[in-house]
Formats: sequence, C-alpha cells, structure tokens
Amino acid sequence: MSGAREAQGAHTAFDGPVHHVYIHVPFCRARCDYCDFVSAPVGDPGAGRAGAQAARRLDEFTDGIAAEWELERTAHDVRRLRTLYLGGGTPSLLGPERLERLLERFRPHLTPHAEVTVETNPEDVDGEFARWAADAPVAGGAGAARGIRISLGAQSFSPHLRAVLGRTVAADPGDAFGRLRRAGVANLGIDLIHGIPGQTPELLGADIAAVLDLRPEHVSWYELDVIQGTALAARLAAVSGADGVGAGAGLDPKAMPADPSDDVRAAGYRRVIHELSRAGYDWYEVSNFALAGRRARHNVAYWRARPYLGLGPGAVSTVGARRWTNGPDPAAWAAALATGASPPRAAEELDAATRAVERLLLAARCGERVPLAEVAAAVDLGAAASLARAGLVSLHGGTIRVTRKGRHVANEVCVRLFRDSHLRG
Repeated sequence: MSGAREAQGAHTAFDGPVHHVYIHVPFCRARCDYCDFVSAPVGDPGAGRAGAQAARRLDEFTDGIAAEWELERTAHDVRRLRTLYLGGGTPSLLGPERLERLLERFRPHLTPHAEVTVETNPEDVDGEFARWAADAPVAGGAGAARGIRISLGAQSFSPHLRAVLGRTVAADPGDAFGRLRRAGVANLGIDLIHGIPGQTPELLGADIAAVLDLRPEHVSWYELDVIQGTALAARLAAVSGADGVGAGAGLDPKAMPADPSDDVRAAGYRRVIHELSRAGYDWYEVSNFALAGRRARHNVAYWRARPYLGLGPGAVSTVGARRWTNGPDPAAWAAALATGASPPRAAEELDAATRAVERLLLAARCGERVPLAEVAAAVDLGAAASLARAGLVSLHGGTIRVTRKGRHVANEVCVRLFRDSHLRG
C-alpha cells in the first residue's frame, strides 16, 4: 500500500496476496450430536466392504484437493504459503499416507518455517500416526522445519461428558496426547468445550487440571453452542418436553442433563480464563490460549482479516472483496474437479460496510488495535466513546481496541459499536 493510500485510510479487509490455505475434510467416523459443520459419516476406512468404500471416498477426496489446489493456486497467483490448516470433519481419518500425499502438493509453496496444522481425533493416534506427525517435513529443501502442529479434539476428559456430546468412540484424549508427545510432536494443542449439559464445577475443574498437567502449547476452549437441527438440540428439547410436549420419539429425557444457565456458563468461562492465565497461558483470543510463541498463526491470520483460500466441500474463501463457498456435497465437488472444472459454489461481493464490520468483529476477538479509518464505515463514534468510559474499549491515537474487560462480551460490544441500527438487533 502506498503512503497516500495509507493516509487516506484506504486499507480494507482481506486485501493482498494469499499466504494462507484451509482444507476442509468433510468426513468422520460418526457425526457428533453437537456438530453443525459440513461433515458426512463414512465409518472406519479399514477392512471389509464398508471399509473399502470409505477408503475409496477418502482417496477421491485426496485427489480432488490436489486438483482444486492447482486451479486456485493458478487463479490467485499463490506463490508462498505461511500457514496450511486441515480442519473438519476429521482430517486425521485420512491417515498418514493420504495426509503425506496431500502435503507433497503443498510443500513446494510452503515457507521453510510455515505452520501446518492437522486437526486430530484421539482414536486416530496410533504409533504410526504419531511418528508421522513428529517427523514429517513442513517444506521441501535443506533446513526446513519438521513436525506437524496437532490440534487434538478432546472436548472433555470426562467420558460422561463426551457421551453427552455424542462422542461414540472411547479413546482417551490423555493417552493420545501422551503418545504424540513421546513420539516427539513439539507443537500440540487441545480443543475443549465448556457449558456442556451436566458439566458440574467439579468436572470443569477436572478438565482444567488435566490440561495443566499435560501442558500443551495451545488450548482452545469453546463455549458449547447448541444449534437447532442437531441431535443435541433435539435431546435438550426432549428434556424440556419431558411432560410429553416436545419429547422426541425414542429419546429418554431422564438420560440427558439440562442445558446450563447463562450464569453457569459465564462462571465457567471466567474460571477457564483465570486458571489458564495464572498458569502462564496468554489469553490472546476469546476462546484461545497459548504459551509464549505458540499462538495459532493460521487463526491469527483469520482474525487479522488476511486473504485465504478454502479447499474442499463446504470450504469458504475470502480474497479482497469477494467471498465464495463451495457446495457441501462431496460427490458433486469431486465430480466437477475430475473434469477440470471448479466445484459448485456460491459467491458474494463484500461492500465497504460489510468488510469494516468483519474487520472490527475479528479484531475484537483478540483485543487488537484497528485504525478507526479502517472501520469508519461501520462504527458509531458516540457509542465508542460511551464504551470507552465503561472500560470496554480503548480509543487512542486514532485507533480502537476492545479491552480485556470488553473481550468477555466482545460480540455485545461490537453490536453496540455498529452504526447501522439493523445490525444491533
């Protein structure tokens, strides 16, 4: 950006070259009850007819990602990647051989110390997977870093709470973590959930103690969001309808604890922040904590509104003022790519106000300062001054930042900041 453009505040979100790629792996062994992501259960890609069918779908997906990458890399002149993130679904379900085939496509474009993350379920962590994660080179050439960043989906260390969430596999997250660490994986994250129905203060405390004992480099601790249409929402509705109103067929309301109150959720959130901060973790985003130098660089790029490409069924890309979302059907996605065509997708143009709103929302999650000129199309300066007096935002040197206090209620703060009244509703 030129000095003249900078002075005019002409920066907009998602500008610049693409240095970040997300791969959505839309497959899992079984769909968890709380999940609202684009994912399809394929079972276990092992022996037998069903296993062979699952393996074929995973092979088809791997080939499709390679084809989509070549199309998008050429279209957007992607030269150097700083981060590559495999999310899902269950990326670890692909296994080391397919994951290695995928990485081979990207290694020539990865910077020597690029961050490569693979979301991993505990049941996939055998000795072979752990050794691959520890030893796989990130980029080609001498001096390239080795070792994949693993994000381990624990949800909770309590088997009871994992069952409430519909996690049907009994693999122990602590055992999987230990296997990865012993193999030499040096950058390990754990993903957990709070606000689970039936999660007492004692059970939350046990999860916190387990995390601090393992001491991963990174912790993501999300509040459970019960989405309408999921199996978990139906089970909770059955609890509220235990008198016969709203109870679903085949559901046992007595087996399902009630959804915790907002006060209980808020208390649990404050406790997580306090305990992890006291243990030396940097609370650098509303749901994320890291030891020194171990922030998730891919996610930070999102929160700073950097341009990124999404590959795979259901994946989202945002580059400049354009956003597009691949259709969710894996078969239609793969069929189009097999012919050399782009997969079915929906696209939209982002106007200045929308980009300003998104820039503010993303920065608020991290307490990052943003030049007011970048978000002038969205911000009500009168509301900003009022929030500053309440200690929820900081206004300094022509910038705006949501404070640590404000981060506890970041979404509510941003809604109050929006200039357009319809965004406040």
